[in-house]
Amino acid sequence: MESKEPKEAMESVESREPVEGVESVEPMDPVEPVEPAAPAEGVDPVELVDPALPLDDPDEEEAAGNEENGNGAVDEVRERLRAYRKKKGNRIMVGAAAALLLLVGFVLYQNFRHYSGVSLSPGARFLSEEGAEIINMNGYIVQYSRSSAGCWNTRGEQQWIETYDMQQPRAAVEGEVLAIADIEGYTVLVFDKEGLRGTISTERPIHSFCLSECGEVAVIMNETNATWIRLFSSTGREIAYLVRHMSIHGYPIAMAISPGGERLTISSLEIVDGVIKTDMAFHSFGEEGADKENNLLGESEFSGEVFPFTHFMDDDTFVAVSDSRLAYYNIGKELKNTVSNMISEEIRGIYYNSQYMGLLFTDTSGDHQYRLDLYDRNGDKKSSVGFTMDFTTLQIVGGCIYLNNDQELQIYTIRGREIFNGSIGTTVRAVIPSAQARRMTIVTESEIETLRLK
Repeated sequence: MESKEPKEAMESVESREPVEGVESVEPMDPVEPVEPAAPAEGVDPVELVDPALPLDDPDEEEAAGNEENGNGAVDEVRERLRAYRKKKGNRIMVGAAAALLLLVGFVLYQNFRHYSGVSLSPGARFLSEEGAEIINMNGYIVQYSRSSAGCWNTRGEQQWIETYDMQQPRAAVEGEVLAIADIEGYTVLVFDKEGLRGTISTERPIHSFCLSECGEVAVIMNETNATWIRLFSSTGREIAYLVRHMSIHGYPIAMAISPGGERLTISSLEIVDGVIKTDMAFHSFGEEGADKENNLLGESEFSGEVFPFTHFMDDDTFVAVSDSRLAYYNIGKELKNTVSNMISEEIRGIYYNSQYMGLLFTDTSGDHQYRLDLYDRNGDKKSSVGFTMDFTTLQIVGGCIYLNNDQELQIYTIRGREIFNGSIGTTVRAVIPSAQARRMTIVTESEIETLRLK
């Protein structure tokens, strides 16, 4: 049965009066259903997409394409940058290698260069005292005589001057310290580049003395049957003393103090049943010798040998030279003889610095007049340097050997290569080497001058 209510409802709506102020709306015609159009000829039908699957966004595809193109461009830039950096690094490496080769070449040139002439640059006026000695104090010029001592730098500027009265002044230099003692007198003066450090006065005549790098001074004073050995600070304060009887220990002929001032060695000569014997005594005024009688660490005896030279290479390494031996000792809580180099030739002289010991011999090969054999701190022989010149001064400074008389100069490396051999062109009182082998200061009778090799 057909319901009438909808129809009546529609009619009632259509029959309603329009509301005042509101436009009436015409009813729309019913929409006819549209049939899907047939695909055009030659065009593939569009497949319907399953709503369960994600849709492809054309913007995302374009963005992905742009990103791929962008990454390609970035990769290309990175590759170019990498190539540039590599090229630049290669250039830097080539430049550094070239600079290194130039530096090595320059060093080799300087190390193997031989100089044939000199040039002198006038410096400061210098008053040379007649009868005075001029020595090198670690790059400073010291002139001393019986009445005074003075110190100058290489520019000719006076550092200090001290007057005194000595009959037999004798000087010793260790590092930057200078001591001048009046042999057979009663006074020792200790200096550095700043001036007088202290004065040492003794009650007995001074027979000999030695100096350490820290400024301590050991003095030997002889009496009829005994030897007094006193150790002083650089300011003159007594640190220790020893009494040695000649009938027991013999006659002291050499003495040395360690750089730090705590260790002392004494070489004494005696004759037993007509045979010469040397007694080497090692004393320590530090901790290792505090509980020892007379601070004696140990002794060594050598029959048939005389040891007139003793020296500390450092606080623990001691060197003694006899007429037939170069002996090295290590000093600690125990005394140990580490090296003994036997010598069959007559030693003409002994020279040293902080690194090397040099023994001078007559060159029996005939190639040169003299031969200097150099030994390192371990007692190993490093080289032999031959030369022919009657010299007044031989110095081992840095890696070079300097020889001079009043007119000539010769310079060799530690390995024996000749750097210079010739005339200076003026009368020389002293040669003061510098850190550069080709430059030094010379002291003449009236000037302090700079000498350069060329």
